[in-house]
Amino acid sequence: MAKTGPCLGLLAALLTSSGGSASAQQIAAQTFPAEVRGQVEEMISRSVLAPPVSPTATCGTLVVGQEKNWAAPAPWKRVFSHHPSEWSWLKQYPAGTNLRFCQYTARVTGTQPEVSYAAEVVTLNPTPAQLVTWMASACRTAIQATGAPPDRFDDCVRGLYWGLPLQAADDKKKFLGIRQFSGGQFVVAGAVTLDQSRGGVVCHRDGVALLRERPGLPAIGYFVLTETADGRTAKQVTDGELAECFKIGAPKEWPGGSAAQPAGTTRDQFWNALPKLGRTPAEFGLSTRADLEPSEVWRRVVREAHLAALKSNNHVLTDAWVLAHAPDLLR
Repeated sequence: MAKTGPCLGLLAALLTSSGGSASAQQIAAQTFPAEVRGQVEEMISRSVLAPPVSPTATCGTLVVGQEKNWAAPAPWKRVFSHHPSEWSWLKQYPAGTNLRFCQYTARVTGTQPEVSYAAEVVTLNPTPAQLVTWMASACRTAIQATGAPPDRFDDCVRGLYWGLPLQAADDKKKFLGIRQFSGGQFVVAGAVTLDQSRGGVVCHRDGVALLRERPGLPAIGYFVLTETADGRTAKQVTDGELAECFKIGAPKEWPGGSAAQPAGTTRDQFWNALPKLGRTPAEFGLSTRADLEPSEVWRRVVREAHLAALKSNNHVLTDAWVLAHAPDLLR
């Protein structure tokens, strides 16, 4: 049975105490919107990385601590990323953790012409039920923390999933929701194909997008896929460059710092949410906000938060995103 996380525990305490308000009981009674639940299930089940394996992906289970035994399943074409036993960063995950290692083919949209790539990626994804539970907990927690009417729960869930403004088209969203930002995926390492406007083919590590600087290219070389001024592809990514996503020794983030999967949570959102969630920086090995600046620290916090969430009913990073956007989600 899943453990109750600190945020859900606080809410439960309010409900069971003699002073528990009718408002708190109403918050707990809110049911997850059925249409969003169905969309979450479809989003994760239809991903090229989801089991059962889609026609455009070849996947296998990689167990931390047993990586030397990993063998590429058929019809794996070639291992761009070299063998998992060469990934030193894998030791940052607990022994016995089951990761999903996939080779897949997907298009980068927004280019002229659109380009398809075969890439490799390691994920540690929630089940649809886990993601639904995190989303529900985040919205209930935000309603409790802000004193918003319980009937704002449905719109909170929809905004968390679809992005904001809720009624805006995907390409007009000011803030991406889980659907657009991560598709519910948590990328441990590897290359992710995105729309050209979001970088094209982007390296990730610990749920955070990384820079892959390309020698001989200008500043936009921070993106794996680059373009000329007229929007045409200037230089396509090679297999060897895709492999670099697994081998970056000292990862750098995009200018301004990279947000974290699954919801797109920033450092400031995480830090500012801690007191509202009844959490302390010390729980995450932090003393001051400045401690979060080094990429290796931010990625450690994201990694540890996600691992904890997989054993819990709430995800602190999702809670933080909802609290940061509460004025729009709960109005």
